[in-house]
Amino acid sequence: MPRNCSAHDYSALIRKWRALSKKTPLRVGKVSTPKSLPFFEVTNGLLSREKPCLYISAGIHGDEPAPCWALLEWAEKNHGLLQDFPVLFYPCLNPWGFVHNTRLDEYGEDLNRIWGNEHHPLTEQIFKRIKGLSFFLSLNLHEDFDANGIYIYEPYRGGRTDRWTNQILQAGKKFLPLDTRKRIDGKNAKNGIIRPRVSHPPKEGVPEALYLFQNHGTRNFTIETPSEASLEKRILSHQAMIKESIRLATRPR
Repeated sequence: MPRNCSAHDYSALIRKWRALSKKTPLRVGKVSTPKSLPFFEVTNGLLSREKPCLYISAGIHGDEPAPCWALLEWAEKNHGLLQDFPVLFYPCLNPWGFVHNTRLDEYGEDLNRIWGNEHHPLTEQIFKRIKGLSFFLSLNLHEDFDANGIYIYEPYRGGRTDRWTNQILQAGKKFLPLDTRKRIDGKNAKNGIIRPRVSHPPKEGVPEALYLFQNHGTRNFTIETPSEASLEKRILSHQAMIKESIRLATRPR
């Protein structure tokens, strides 16, 4: 939980990441300054094109603050683990929207609908950064005002699926209920899982998850918590699902 600050205090969020970097191998770097607020990335010095990495992003919609704090607090508790493999985190992809508590960025764009477009200041910088990288796991952390509980969006290409998604949701259920609707966000869902089969999505104007799935690794989860639940429970549920996702992805085969 953010203490002594607002849930939308971007300066406090980055200040805490910088404080964490001073006592761990994590590095906090400024990526760009579009019109106003810069956004930052967090790495651990192991990032390379030779070895798949862990990618996590939060705050692409500024009115979804819990994932930003959940990622920070999970890293504070598990920074020892982050010395074992390359990581690339974006703690808040939409700082202007975060500060103003709005979904869109300062240009009026939904940043989760423009991936593949290299002409936006954010995606232009990120595409340069992730070019040539592969991800053994990518997590996109979100919230949903219409949700009745937690759910996960998991693109796949067909064939058999494993039980990871169920296990991740079980971890999150310790703090928030499952969204059991049969239709979520206009898509078919079962037991809190939306699993669209992806063949050839458009090259531009797609969500972050689909872009990463198509270009950087097929193990991708978009994790959603219900915005109407308490901030504390949303943060705890996200932390639990981050932890379980990484446990599954890094356990010995």
